[in-house]
Parts: sequence; C-alpha cells; structure tokens
Amino acid sequence: MKKIIALGLTIPLLSACLSGGIKSSADGKLEQWTTFDGKTVPLEKMGDKQSKVYFFRESGAFEGPAVNVFVDGDYFVSLLDGSYRASLVCSTGEKLLATFSRKYGFAARDTGIDYNFVTGTTEYIKIILNDKNQPIFQRVSEDEGLHTIQYLRRASQTLSRVKNNRFCSQPVLGKLTLESGSLFKFGGAGYQDILEQGRKEIEALGDKLNSDKYKITSIKVMGYTDPIGSAKYNLTLSQRRAETVKEALLSAGVKTKIDLIGLGEKNLIVRDCAKQFPKSKKQRIACNQPNRRVEVVVYGYNK
Repeated sequence: MKKIIALGLTIPLLSACLSGGIKSSADGKLEQWTTFDGKTVPLEKMGDKQSKVYFFRESGAFEGPAVNVFVDGDYFVSLLDGSYRASLVCSTGEKLLATFSRKYGFAARDTGIDYNFVTGTTEYIKIILNDKNQPIFQRVSEDEGLHTIQYLRRASQTLSRVKNNRFCSQPVLGKLTLESGSLFKFGGAGYQDILEQGRKEIEALGDKLNSDKYKITSIKVMGYTDPIGSAKYNLTLSQRRAETVKEALLSAGVKTKIDLIGLGEKNLIVRDCAKQFPKSKKQRIACNQPNRRVEVVVYGYNK
C-alpha cells in the first residue's frame, strides 16, 4: 500500500532554440550550455494554496516537434527534446494538457486532465507518448525527477502565460491512494466486495478526517482502472469503486461533503505492461496493479 502524502495525515494507504544557459557566439553558432545545478527554480514565493511542478521531456525519449504544455487553458511552455521548466500551480484541480506543436490550428486548450497536488510540495511530471503516439503526462517520484532534470536544459524560448500569483480556490491538505488489490476482491466494486484490510484502512482514515486537528472543507474521490478491457467497462468500474469508497467513508462517520468521479484508465501509473508481458496475462495483471486504485483528495487546512 502507498502512504498518504499529506500535512499531518500519516496512516499507511495508500520551436526555437533552448536557452537556459545557451549563448550565441559572434558567428551565430551555439555555445555549450550548462546543466541544471540542483538549485530551485527562481519562482515567486509559493502561495498557501499552491505547489511547484517541474514538467520535463527526456533526451531521446521520443521523436517529434515541441510539446506545448497548457495549465488550466493558459499556455505555459514548449518543451523540445531534453528540456524542462517549472511553474507554480494551484494545488487543487488544475487542468493540464500536452500537445505537439503544429503548423495549422490550435489545441483545444480547455481540455486536459485534472491534477491535484498537495499544497506546498514540489512534484515532477514527465512527458511521454501514449499508444497513439500523442504526448501525455506521467507523474514520477522526486528522486527520478531530480536525477533526470540535472541533465536537461531549462526551456525559456517562449513566454509563459501562466500567472504565478493567480487566485487558487482552496488548498489540498492531503492526497492518498487506496490500491484496489488491497481494497476490493479482484474485479469487485461493491460495498460487499471490500476486503477486511480495506475496511480497516477506511475506518482509520475516517477517524483522521474527523480529528479536531484539521479544518476539512471537502473531499474528492477518484476511481481508476488498468487498461485491460474496454474503455466503457473500465469507466463504469472506476465510477462504481469511487462510489463504494464514498459510501464507506460516510459509514465511517465522515460528514464532510464528498464528490466523486470515475476516470477509467486515464492517468496510468504503469503504461507498458502489455509490451513487457505480451504472452502472459497473469504477469500483465500483476504489472497493472498500481493502475487499479482509488485516490482520495482532502481539501482544507491544519488548525
């Protein structure tokens, strides 16, 4: 099981040249650039409802033009091969979108995937390609992010339209992940399918959420599945699991407003299980375990 990434919650559960140091010599050739030195990006002071996010594209990871990144509909950066850039984002419900640059037309920038970040934290998002060779986001650990970024160039060839001091609605107090393998019987989604260990963990979470230490304003439950099966089936299954976790939290005495959504096979944590194990269904199921999960995002404050 993964652990809560939270403030105080600790129960186990869960297309131009890059600059960033590049200078042009008198004859127009590019001089050698310096690598990331491990220091924090000089952004404005992080607000009490914000997080810092590094977006990066590894060197040689895939071919293609610059990847444009949009944050809540606003243009942020165009990442060429081997580049990164960081931004302050609202910790609650930012809609992130990645698209390839193209000659004609613009991306539907009001689309994208909602991401939640724990207030005050620094997170890392890698640009990868999906099975249709389109750019998508993959969250990675701090260790992987820091290690990779030190060999990349900071992208500064375009002007970001994301305002670091924009209004953010509410802070994220904590975020946790319930892995479905420890929460439900395999293939199950109903209240009767919750395993004993899962019930204990939800009850313990309920006790934490009802603590006087926190001022909790709302809770969001998000269900996810692995990519095995049809998209329609997975969407329905993820919705049912989110509904069941909400029901279990209410049964545990949580009185805060709880919203829920099923996202099916979106936001996969592990994306290449079919490629790794093309001949073994059993190994594919085991490989996809991290993708079968329910995430609980808690909005509020420490008292």
